[in-house]
Amino acid sequence: MIKAVFLDIDDTLLDFEAFARATMEEGFRRFHLPEYQPYMYAVFDRVSDVLWKRIERGEMQRSDLIDIRWQTIFAELGITCDARAFEEYFLSQLPLSAIPVKGAGEIVSWLAPRCLLCAASNGIYDEQKGRLRRAGWLDRFHMLFISEDVGIQKPASEFFARSIARLNAQPVPGYSFPVLPREILMVGDSLTSDMRGGIGSGLRTCFFDRQRKGIPQEMPIDYCISDLSELKRIITSLMQEEA
Repeated sequence: MIKAVFLDIDDTLLDFEAFARATMEEGFRRFHLPEYQPYMYAVFDRVSDVLWKRIERGEMQRSDLIDIRWQTIFAELGITCDARAFEEYFLSQLPLSAIPVKGAGEIVSWLAPRCLLCAASNGIYDEQKGRLRRAGWLDRFHMLFISEDVGIQKPASEFFARSIARLNAQPVPGYSFPVLPREILMVGDSLTSDMRGGIGSGLRTCFFDRQRKGIPQEMPIDYCISDLSELKRIITSLMQEEA
């Protein structure tokens, strides 16, 4: 059976892509850069993806982004700009962003009374907490596991071990404890931080494949969805399993 659901935040609940596109467009105007074009987001996405995978592997720190990300992006776009200043602007806008992914509010409200609902996200604790509050969902979550506060990032198994230990250390009245790894469903859009991390830590996994890219054959992911509403069927089935 399932007792808890761990939900990723960025691009699972809150639409980081929509934030990034809008912030790039506004930022290009503020910094008097060439007019933003939609194709430029693909460069941002590719560069960021490479850098975040390096952070996940421990090859660089999150703080290194300020000196690397936009310098690399602007170089590829052939744009001259104070990359560090632009990164500071970009990051300053993120705490203000709470654009929901389609169906996110409905599924959060549906899950909250049925299981232990926890956010499991990389990022800055106050920032992620504030974004959930802006979205109107903060009170729906029983616990927040954010990498800055946990002390280590997904996909490290220690992130999940510490999060589960915290969950079991503060039993929520009306719910069954202890909660074991196989009694948790990790839902997220990242094959590395969410899926590989969840699998390596013994959690059940559900890949949120918004782009319908499919699952690598070598990854034993339990479920794959392209719409958050599909979680209702999965959770209902899992909660009916024998303990």
